[in-house]
Amino acid sequence: MAINHARFSAFVILSVMMIAVQMPIATSYSADSQNQMETISGGRSILIEEYTATWCPSCAEIEPYLMDFANTHGSRIAMVAYHPSDDVDAFQPLAAQNRINRLQITHPDLASTPTFIVEDGALRVGPDSWPDVNSDILNEEVKRQSYTHLRLDIQQDNDTWTASAKVIENDSIVDGQLTIMIVQHQKIVPDGFDNPGENTRDRVLTAIAECEINSSTITSNVNLSSAQATICLDDFTVTFTPENEFFSVLLIHEPTTSQLENGTSGTFGVVEYKSNNVISTQGDYDLIDNSIIIFAFIFLGFALIFKMRRNN
Repeated sequence: MAINHARFSAFVILSVMMIAVQMPIATSYSADSQNQMETISGGRSILIEEYTATWCPSCAEIEPYLMDFANTHGSRIAMVAYHPSDDVDAFQPLAAQNRINRLQITHPDLASTPTFIVEDGALRVGPDSWPDVNSDILNEEVKRQSYTHLRLDIQQDNDTWTASAKVIENDSIVDGQLTIMIVQHQKIVPDGFDNPGENTRDRVLTAIAECEINSSTITSNVNLSSAQATICLDDFTVTFTPENEFFSVLLIHEPTTSQLENGTSGTFGVVEYKSNNVISTQGDYDLIDNSIIIFAFIFLGFALIFKMRRNN
């Protein structure tokens, strides 16, 4: 009976192994269509903001790790990097300076690069602070028992993209602002600038729009083709042209500047759309994970066959 059981087990494992080998390993979808529509809903993601610079050696050192971290954690987190307007950084986007000014309302000591802030919490300075960042993320996930349910509709029309925001079940939402960010990945660092790292940077905020919920007024519109809203909670819409095919769109429900000044902090809801090409990067991790499973089946199958022969 033991021999027959071993034979049967080996047959089952090897059969599953053969099926797994023929299955597509990485799951991703293509952005070949020039006119497509995508919808993403959520709001529970944790916002991680980074104050960084292209000239910063320690920022360049941790950059590849941050890219992998963002990709592997999926919708758990939404990460964005702010480059300063300091006459030295290679990018100096006005949209980023908008956010840096906002951060300095609650964090007047913000100065060093890199600095990480999880949900407007403590300043975590330098690569060595990353364990504290991880701890902050876990703490915020535990605290986020309720959140604003958000929906982001993304449509492509050739080179122009439209992002439309909507708050689901918005009857109880009376204040704050909706913020839409355009975040560029693999942004090329121009020649002639101090650059101790790779020739591209990731998660770079390049454009932003804000809509105050109380008045349904667009309070900022930086580097976008357009930004408009009749009612912020229903039809806050921006159009933009990304610099390349690797980009994200973040939708955030958060306090207004005046609310920050009066002590309200953190976000109420965050959702992120990643372009198909950014999502396909995640496929590389799926490939690794599935390959491990396949090789595990192979190992178990041959181990059982070897045991069966020994018993014989």
